[in-house]
Amino acid sequence: MSYMQEFEAEFRRKLEKEATPLPELVRWVTEKVLESYRNGIKAGQKGAVVKRDGKSRRRDSFGRTE
Repeated sequence: MSYMQEFEAEFRRKLEKEATPLPELVRWVTEKVLESYRNGIKAGQKGAVVKRDGKSRRRDSFGRTE
C-alpha cells in the first residue's frame, strides 16, 4: 500500500469510525503533511537533517499560536 493509500485509510477511519473531534483531526492531518514534507526534503538532500528555527506555527483549537 502506498503512503497516500495508508493516509487515506487512516483518515477515513478517524472520520467515520473513531469520530475524532475536529481540532484533533486537524492537528493529526497537519502533522502528517509536515512529516511527509520533511521526509521529501531529506530525500532531496541525501538525508540531511531538516530543522526549523523559531516557534511552532501550529495553532490550538482556538486559533492561537502555541
